[in-house]
Order: sequence, then C-alpha cells, then structure tokens
Amino acid sequence: MVGIVGILLLGSLAWSAVGALFNALGDAGALVGAARATPVRLTSSAVATPTATPLLVVVGVGATSVPLPGVTPPPAVATSTPGLAATPTPAPAVATATPEIAGRAPWILLPQPAPGARVAPGSMTIEARGRGDAAITSIRLELDGAPLPVAIEQRSESTWRGFATTQVTPGQHAVRATVIDDQGRTGGYRWTFEAAP
Repeated sequence: MVGIVGILLLGSLAWSAVGALFNALGDAGALVGAARATPVRLTSSAVATPTATPLLVVVGVGATSVPLPGVTPPPAVATSTPGLAATPTPAPAVATATPEIAGRAPWILLPQPAPGARVAPGSMTIEARGRGDAAITSIRLELDGAPLPVAIEQRSESTWRGFATTQVTPGQHAVRATVIDDQGRTGGYRWTFEAAP
C-alpha cells in the first residue's frame, strides 16, 4: 500500500513538473516572439574619428547601447533634412560714404591782356581772375610754357585775382591760367596775344 501511494505521488509530481515545463516554454515562446528585432539598415559614414566606435549589445527584449571599456564614443554629428541645403546668410553690405562735392569747378574770367590783343613789348602785367562755388586757393599763370611768380588778391567772396609782372618781347605769346578751389577742383583757360611796336 505504501508502494502504491509512493507511485501515485511520484506520478503526480512528474505530471506537475511536465506541466510547469510546458507552461514555461509557452511563456518563453511568447516573449521571444514579441522580442523579435526590427531590421535596421546600417550605413557607413565617411567621417573619420580618432577613436573606435562603441559596439551595441542586445540584452533581453530591448537594445541598449553599452560602451566597451576603454573606448570613447565619437562626437555627435549634426544631420540635415535631405533636399534642404543650408543657405549661408550673407553679411549686410556696408556702404562707404563718398562725400559728394557740391557745386561746379572754378573757371577763369577777364584774362589780361585780352585774348587776340596787340600790345607794346616791354614790362607788362598778365592776369586772370578765378571764380568758383568754393573758395579759390591757387591761381597759376604760364607765359609761353614758363611759370610766372603769381600774387593773389581776393576781389569778392567768390572771385580772386592772380597776376604777375613780366617782360614781353615782340612776337606772338601764349598764356595759360589755372585756378584751383579748396575742394581740389581745377579750371583753366588758354589764350594768345601779340606784342608789337
């Protein structure tokens, strides 16, 4: 009788163990089915890094990244959306202001001796007046290409007289007068006269 009870107990335990085994296998199968990994396309990057890339280790159901000892992860790389190019923002143009000079260049008036005049040879005063929209700073006179020592006097706010006394020989003579204002603008005039007895 004790033997029959022992066999029944052993049989019951065996069936319980087999049931627990199938139950555990069913649960494990369900977990494995649910834990299937989704395929991922791996792409290589042309960015060279001085250190090795860490490996990913899959543990259980989810994947976690576990860096290997002694391996430094690479720096983060910025990504961009395909089809959208980064457009550099142009620097604002800086306009350099060029001062605009108002008014006209100066001009010559009242040349002496008068253009085309006939004068006596000898000591003579050659002159020209410079006028302009700005103050006159210089008047130059040349007789037959040679510069003359010019004295300047102010006749009015915008008119200056330049003159030089020189000896004139008989013959045809050419005079050139140049006037310059304080804005650096230049004006000029040429004329001829004749010295004859």
